[in-house]
Amino acid sequence: MSSIFKPGSNTQLSIVDGDSTNTERAEYVDAYFRDIFTKLPRNTQRAYISDFNDFAIFCQSERIDSFSDDFSHNEYAIKRYVEELCKSPLAYRTIKRRLSALSKFLGIAKLPNPIIQSVYLRDFVRLSLIENCKFQLSHNQAVPLTIDLLDEINNKIIPDTLLEMRDLTIMNLMFDALLRADELVRVCAEHISRRNNALLVVTSKSDQSGKGSHRFISTSTINMVDEYIAEANFDAKTQSERLIDDPRRLNKGILFRRVSNRGHALLPYNEQPNTHQHSPLYESSILDYSSVYRIWKRVAARAGIKENITPHSGRVGGAVSLAENGATLPELQLAGGWQSPEMPGHYTQQANVKRGGMAKLSEKFKR
Repeated sequence: MSSIFKPGSNTQLSIVDGDSTNTERAEYVDAYFRDIFTKLPRNTQRAYISDFNDFAIFCQSERIDSFSDDFSHNEYAIKRYVEELCKSPLAYRTIKRRLSALSKFLGIAKLPNPIIQSVYLRDFVRLSLIENCKFQLSHNQAVPLTIDLLDEINNKIIPDTLLEMRDLTIMNLMFDALLRADELVRVCAEHISRRNNALLVVTSKSDQSGKGSHRFISTSTINMVDEYIAEANFDAKTQSERLIDDPRRLNKGILFRRVSNRGHALLPYNEQPNTHQHSPLYESSILDYSSVYRIWKRVAARAGIKENITPHSGRVGGAVSLAENGATLPELQLAGGWQSPEMPGHYTQQANVKRGGMAKLSEKFKR
């Protein structure tokens, strides 16, 4: 039995050369990579490559042939992989994401997919995760950035540089619109509707159709955005507004860009459409997840916040704050762009703890 899966590079899956069937499978994967994969968000691409290669390395180390046309073999390989994952410190969601990536690959290569088709494997995965306590929440998960905590940060930090103004605006926008980091970095200046207090989120993890969704943003956050843009377009050296063709000026396109080392000017960026696909200037100017993560840590440190807040804290905190103030499940789903009520329901349950019977009893007796 020959395998068609082996560790690849950082940019594309590699297919093991073999018989004509494997060549055909390789063509399926190459076509997907060429026509679809390269258009996915960069963070999604990296996640897929990482997950694919992790499985390939596992097969290599265990001397197991990887995916093939044999349904039983694919079932066995994934079962062994799940057993290994359950021994690791990986969280439940990480394991589920890795299996989802493998299922995606099987579909792309048009191979037998036991993750979907095998009742035995589905039950084995579910029971293995339960048995190994993978459903438990991580003790190190991000602390929700609730509206009270956000107000504390806004009151403590008075931005005096473009960098600080950008960072604070990012945090407020991510809270209002319940944005993920990968959604934030694609926000463009023209996506903000000041008339409707709305932000157009062009694509998101939960938006499989690619239609986008609209999220509410507060007037105070819109004012922050306007102040950030005005500061970006002011040249401190000449004490005047930057010229319209200045590459450091912000007219349209990506809203949150990298800032120079001194924190007073945006890095040059080409705002012309269809010119940035492979432009080094574009790549060096835009933010990625690690940039957004550092922004959150920098703001927290300056505000003296000891809790572990991360880019996901805004989305979680926004949902918890809404739930604590009586938002319904449909309202939560609309606010965060969730297709399913499962996650908003979790935040509602978390918020209801403070309104439960024991909470009322403690308040009554001043405990």
